[in-house]
Amino acid sequence: MPEFSRPLQVDVADADGTPVVLRAGAAECAALALRLGLQELSSLRVDVHLRHTSAGLVRLNVDFSANVVQSCVASLEAVPGVVADRFSVLCDRAEKRRSGRKFWGADEGEVFVDPFGDDPIETLEDGMIDVGELVTQHLSLSLDPYPRAPGIAGEMDVTSAGGEKTPAGSADGDEDGSKDGSAGGGADGGENDTGKTKNPFAALQDWRPEKTG
Repeated sequence: MPEFSRPLQVDVADADGTPVVLRAGAAECAALALRLGLQELSSLRVDVHLRHTSAGLVRLNVDFSANVVQSCVASLEAVPGVVADRFSVLCDRAEKRRSGRKFWGADEGEVFVDPFGDDPIETLEDGMIDVGELVTQHLSLSLDPYPRAPGIAGEMDVTSAGGEKTPAGSADGDEDGSKDGSAGGGADGGENDTGKTKNPFAALQDWRPEKTG
């Protein structure tokens, strides 16, 4: 059983169109949050407008909105937001699954599919379609795939081989992006302003062989 199930009888649509409002209860919202990996989901509202088409089908125009709380991909902090979207589906009261615009041949039941035709047609069961499950699927696609809490940069810090964190954009771990020993220590590798130990091989640069005779 879907977490949010709302079977809708498509035959209720009249010539002028029929509006239907659906809401999810607290228990349904909690179950949906668990399914979609959300910290919280509330105030899920669905507005459906049904109307008959000239081809004898029923079109459902669906608008939905909900308050969600996602987890930040960097810090796992709560990221609240509002998700709102819309979609449209076609239903065939004959309860036959067909895709695109259809053309019936001389033989009963024969269907020719136009790849450049209309939207795919949803299958009905006993003349009904589960709008709640359709909304759940579209809601999952409307969520931010990389939610970030306020103040979290677009790039995460990288840990260097020495165990020190390197800010995004820095070459090797120094905050100013300079290489070790390139500032303050000079070319001879001596002790620099930060108190780093002098390079033991730097002394070889000062050594010169004594001239003989």
